[in-house]
Amino acid sequence: MTTARMRLTIAELTATLTTDFDLPVLLETIAADAQRGYDAAAAVVVLLDPRHTADDGDVHIVAQVLREPNTFDWSFQRAGPGADSARLGAVTMIEDLTEHADTRWAHYRTHATAAGMRGMRAFPMTSLGKPLGALVLHTDDPWGTMRPNDFGQTLANLTALALSIGPIRDRSTDTAATIDAVLAGCVQIATATGILAAHLDLNFDQARSYLIRSARQHGTTITTHARVIVSTHDSAPEDSSRLNALLHPPI
Repeated sequence: MTTARMRLTIAELTATLTTDFDLPVLLETIAADAQRGYDAAAAVVVLLDPRHTADDGDVHIVAQVLREPNTFDWSFQRAGPGADSARLGAVTMIEDLTEHADTRWAHYRTHATAAGMRGMRAFPMTSLGKPLGALVLHTDDPWGTMRPNDFGQTLANLTALALSIGPIRDRSTDTAATIDAVLAGCVQIATATGILAAHLDLNFDQARSYLIRSARQHGTTITTHARVIVSTHDSAPEDSSRLNALLHPPI
């Protein structure tokens, strides 16, 4: 991505923050922008859940974009340096994961290199001095000197701002409540996507695209539409007509 394109991306995201944005969708957009900007193999947004500790899972992946689909276990993205960045509010970086002189995060390194990863950066998201999470990127070549760190940190800062202000309807709540809503929304979107995949015989990516289009046709956010789909399915799993009514454009 060129410098001009990076600036345009930042401008577009900043403009989005002035609207009634759908937070889980915005987080995925930021992950996609980061993946393209750095030509990364993978980019994720991870959030820190202060109600838990490192021992019982305090770091959650809420948005993930891969350069291409694969069957790797990507859970290492919320461990090691990515988790440290989220918890400590500090940038973590590895130029080359295959460098034997660097012995930090040994367990993480084993899994990351098995997936073919070589370089990584984690840019922290903080608000009022409190860590919220991190934007974590992995590349399948050494990080090198041609990838500008300021773009990633700017995206992380915009993510922190989005979490701090929340969508318009939630702007009277605090950041912790917004993070709770994001985690719940991501579950709803993933569940609705699975329901559509099974109902329409689609793969996950196709079902996700269908969900996005259907939400736009109904004039609502993806999170709200996903919540209605899940509720409708759970209340009458055998009645496909009720679900079908939600999947067609309103008359």
